[in-house]
Amino acid sequence: MTTMSRVLRLAVWLLLATAGVAAPDRPNILLILADDMGWGDLRCHGNDRLDTPVLDRLQRQSLELDRFFVSPMCSPTRSSLLSGRHHLRLHVLSTSHGLEVMHGDEFTIAEALKPAGYATGCFGKWHNGSNRPSTARGQGFDEFFGFSGGFFSNYWDPELEHNGQAALRPGYITDVLADAAMAFMERERARPFFCYVPFNACHSPMQAPPDLFAKYTQRGFAPMEAAIYAMVENLDGNVGRLLGKLDVLGLAENTIVIFASDNGPNSARFNGGMRGRKGSVFEGGVRVPFFIRWPGKFEPGKRLPQIVQHVDIMPTLLDLVGLTLSTARPLDGISVASLLRGTAGTWPDRMLFEMGTRNGRNGVPMTVYPGAVRTQTHRWAHDGNQEYLFDLRDDPGELTNVLAKEPAFAARLAAEYARWFRDATRSTDGKIQRFAITLSEGTELLVPSAELRGGARFFGKGWDYDWGTGFGSPDAALVWLLEVPQPGTYEVEAFHTAGAPKGFVRTNVGSQSAEGAIMESYQPSVIPRRDLVERWEVPDKVFKPLALGRIVIPAGAHELKLTATEGVEIQKVRLRRVSGAN
Repeated sequence: MTTMSRVLRLAVWLLLATAGVAAPDRPNILLILADDMGWGDLRCHGNDRLDTPVLDRLQRQSLELDRFFVSPMCSPTRSSLLSGRHHLRLHVLSTSHGLEVMHGDEFTIAEALKPAGYATGCFGKWHNGSNRPSTARGQGFDEFFGFSGGFFSNYWDPELEHNGQAALRPGYITDVLADAAMAFMERERARPFFCYVPFNACHSPMQAPPDLFAKYTQRGFAPMEAAIYAMVENLDGNVGRLLGKLDVLGLAENTIVIFASDNGPNSARFNGGMRGRKGSVFEGGVRVPFFIRWPGKFEPGKRLPQIVQHVDIMPTLLDLVGLTLSTARPLDGISVASLLRGTAGTWPDRMLFEMGTRNGRNGVPMTVYPGAVRTQTHRWAHDGNQEYLFDLRDDPGELTNVLAKEPAFAARLAAEYARWFRDATRSTDGKIQRFAITLSEGTELLVPSAELRGGARFFGKGWDYDWGTGFGSPDAALVWLLEVPQPGTYEVEAFHTAGAPKGFVRTNVGSQSAEGAIMESYQPSVIPRRDLVERWEVPDKVFKPLALGRIVIPAGAHELKLTATEGVEIQKVRLRRVSGAN
C-alpha cells in the first residue's frame, strides 16, 4: 500500500469517526448472499417444484427490489457490493488467476462501519483475495470464518479458516457457516454489528444433504438439478436459523436484513423465462433476488420496479444507519434509501452498466465486450459477436432484437457503454492488470495466481485448488508477482507431489534462490468425496510440504520463479518471514 493510499484511507476513517460513537439504537445489518442462486430458485418467484418456505416468508416481510442487478460472475459482484464501485475500477476482472483480487487500498462497507462502533464479521466465501491486505480481515472485518477462494472443494466436514488459523468443523458447510454467524451475533449483541454471510451454496461441487437430494430426485429432477435444489432448500433452512437467532436475541426489530445472490443460475433451469444464466450479460445472468427487511421502517410485501444495482448497496446502507462517506475515490453507486422509505417521489431513469469477465496475461488489452447497459425499459447488449437491443416492457424474455427499429437509441446506449468502459479502465489504460501479492509475516502463493511460462501448465483450468504440472525443462516455470514492503529473510516451503524418488524444487527471486531435494516419490490417491452428483472443478489430493530453506528478499517489486524436475506437481508455495534482512 502506497503512502498516498494510506493517507487517503486514514482521511476517510477520521471523517467517519467524527460522526461519534454508535448510538445504542443504531441498527444491526445482516447481509446474506447466496452463490449461483438464480432469481427463479424460489417458490415465491413461480418455481412451484421447489420448497423455500423461509425465503418466501422473508419476501412477504420485506420490501423487494424486483429489478436488482449484479455482475454475471462471483468476484466482480462481491467486490462491487462491498465497495460501491464497479469491479473494473478495482481491477477485479475474473474469478481466478489473480484477477479476482480486490486491492487492499479499496474501502469497504466493513471499514466504513467500524469507526461508528460496529462489530464486523464475515462468514463464508470471500473470493476477493487470499493474502493481506486483500483478505476479509485486511478489508475491515474483525472476524473471518470461511474460505478465501471461489469455491470449496468439499461441502462435508470442511477445513476452513478462522482468523488466519485452520479450523476443521464437522458437518455440512452451509450449516457450519450459519453456526458461526449466529455465534457472532450472540457474542456482539450488546453493540451494533455488521454480519456478512456469503454462503457458497449452490455453487458446485453439487453436494447436498442426502434426505433433501432424495426428495428432489423423487420429484423427477435429474441428479444435478436435484442436488442444486436440495442445496437451496438447505440454505433456506439456514436463513431461517439466522432469522430465528435474531428473534431469540430480541434484535429482529432493530436489524436490517438483506438477502440476495451474486449472479444468475449455474445451470439451465427455471428462471422466470429470462434469457441467459451465470456468465451472461443478458437479464437471466444478472437479475437476482433482493429482499430487504427493517420492521417498522419499510413496507412489507411491496415490490419496487425501479432498477437498482450492487454498487448501490454500500451508499444505501451507510445512509440508512446515518453515516456519511467522503472519499477521493468516488462511488459508482447511489443511495436508494429514499426509495426504500417511500419518500423519493419521482425516481429518475438511469443507466446500469454490466460486463462479462476478462482473462489474460498482464499487459494484454482488455476486450470491450461482452457488456450491457440496462435502463428502466431497455437492455442494450453486445455478447462479443452480435449487438442487441431489447424492449423489456413488451419482451421480458429478450427474444426480439429491436436494434433495427430503434437505431438511434441503440447507438446512444452503445456510446454510453464505450464511454463508461474507457472511464472505468482508465487506471489500467484498458489493459489486464493483476496486483502483485504483498508479502506479510505469512503468505501463501497459490498456483492459480501464478503466470505459466515455458511448458508449465495447470492440471485443470487454473481454478481454485488446481495445481501446476509440466515441469522438467529450464524454461517451464510458475511465476508470482510480489510486492515486498520491507526487506526480510523468508523460510520457503513448496507443497508438492513427485513421480520419481530423486528430484528438486527451486525458487528464485533475482539472484537469490532456495532449493529443496526430493528424496522419495510421493503420489497420493485422490481423496474420496461424498459427492451425490459428480461434478468436480478439480480432484482433491494431499500435497506434501518440502522445505526449500531461506531466502533474502529486498524491498520492492519482484518475481518469484519456481522450477522443478519432471514428474513434480506443485499446489502452492508458503513464505514465512523470520527476520529483517541482514
